[in-house]
Amino acid sequence: MNRKKLTALMLSTVMAFTPAAPIVASETAVHSVENAEDIAVSSATASKKNGWDSSKKYYYVKGKKVTNVTKTISKVKYHFDVTGKVVYKKVKNVYYKINSKGKAKKMNQVETLAATRLDMYGGNLKKAFNWSTSIPYTANVKVAKKTPGNYGIYGFQRRRGDCYVMAATFYWMAKVSGSDAHYVKGYFKKSSGKGAHAWVEIDYKGTTYVYDPNFQKEYKLNGYKLKYGAPKTLKYIDYRRLN
Repeated sequence: MNRKKLTALMLSTVMAFTPAAPIVASETAVHSVENAEDIAVSSATASKKNGWDSSKKYYYVKGKKVTNVTKTISKVKYHFDVTGKVVYKKVKNVYYKINSKGKAKKMNQVETLAATRLDMYGGNLKKAFNWSTSIPYTANVKVAKKTPGNYGIYGFQRRRGDCYVMAATFYWMAKVSGSDAHYVKGYFKKSSGKGAHAWVEIDYKGTTYVYDPNFQKEYKLNGYKLKYGAPKTLKYIDYRRLN
């Protein structure tokens, strides 16, 4: 075989086993299109997670649901509970509580006082509890009727009071925040006999927790989110919820 024929045969053999370049270019183009679609979907999802959701009950910032805080949005102050639901709002210095259906109703006096105080702490319930603990102790508080509402008004307006007042102020702040809070009256066991007392219970995920501002103030021990029977707490007896 002469040299020209041999060269031609070798070239044809190489070409037969070499993949065509356009196939690789085509696959690359497909991947580029898919990546572009992924980026577009990602951007769309991110844009949906900034602002209100379709139900107007939840608010997102940078993809995260706003929870357990007071936040001003478009000149309206909203409070979001631990699940992220709006539980109250403030419009032109008037507070409204929001029910599960999203309907607004003007708050009464004690609720307004509680929301106003809670907002001072950005909706932080523990800071609100510490405020209830910090008010000066005053014995023999006189109110028209011994109810959580009257005790609460007394405490918010005069910023002093006994265990009934301290418990009432925190109860109302916890209640307007969306917590499943209850005002409790009863007794605690003493070395001899028992002492009258008031505190707050909050039910959360099937567990009942105790919040006792006066206990924390008097004994200098933690009174926030306790369990009945825990060490270094009062022994609560003969108690009942008033609401």
